[in-house]
Amino acid sequence: MAESSEFLARIAYLYYIEELTQQEIANRVGTSRPKIARLLKEARRTGIVRISISQSLPPEQKESYDLQRLFGLRSAIVVRNAEARAGTLQALRSALAALIVDNLNSARSVGFSFSQTIGNIADYIHTGNDNNHIPVCDLMGAMMGFPMPYTASADVAKRIGGILCPISAPIMVMDPRDRQTYLTDPNIRKTMDVARRVDFAVVGIGDFTTQNILYRSGYINEEVINNLRRQGIVGEMCMRFFDLNGAPVVSELDERVISVPWETLAGASHLVAVSSGSHKIRPTLGALKTGIVHTLVTDLETARNILTLHRQLDL
Repeated sequence: MAESSEFLARIAYLYYIEELTQQEIANRVGTSRPKIARLLKEARRTGIVRISISQSLPPEQKESYDLQRLFGLRSAIVVRNAEARAGTLQALRSALAALIVDNLNSARSVGFSFSQTIGNIADYIHTGNDNNHIPVCDLMGAMMGFPMPYTASADVAKRIGGILCPISAPIMVMDPRDRQTYLTDPNIRKTMDVARRVDFAVVGIGDFTTQNILYRSGYINEEVINNLRRQGIVGEMCMRFFDLNGAPVVSELDERVISVPWETLAGASHLVAVSSGSHKIRPTLGALKTGIVHTLVTDLETARNILTLHRQLDL
């Protein structure tokens, strides 16, 4: 039976003007607290109660809400751009580190890919508990024939007192047979087993331009990049490729890459993707459309450009 508008107005008055709690109102009118909650919702729905907010949302908060709503994210962390790129990266790392700390107590394992933003994230992690004893694993090979500044697992494990599970192998080999050799290594096989059950995974979103680290380090050339583009590939997470619509794409590189498979990323309880920069707009939109990303960490300018591109493509 629908309640009268007068009764709804009375409940709303007690709650919003007299500032009684829902339980106090329930006691006064002789009903249950859940029913009061439903009546207040009905009062808003029918226009008896109209709520206005005079202060505009901060721009980064608005973009965060739009990203969550459009792509079904649990959260979107958007930081303001600094005048210098270094300042923006610092803000991204601070936000990412806070997210990692917030999830350490509930995660049974943590995994990292590499990227410029993720690389020295351990320096930003401040926690009173440095004895977590949880596995901290690589999600992809981290050896590239020279010191890699963008890996995070070892430093994070040391910072939180975790158990390091490394993949001591190149991210890519020239011969697929070499890949199989690495994957039979007992330690790498153990890390892969841990990674398959990873709870909290932090990955970068890579693009396929000449800014890609594989191109800059000589693992791929422009011919390979052009072939990937012809297949519709716009980006990668852990060197697993996808197109602008978020569909996974099998490529010529799959048999040469040493990293967790797409199924591991899709099965993570909480997959956090980090992205920033104009060259990451299309890759990030594709990553969000995969449906496997739970949280995005980005900057305001990148967020706005992602949303603009999404609207343009919808039109």
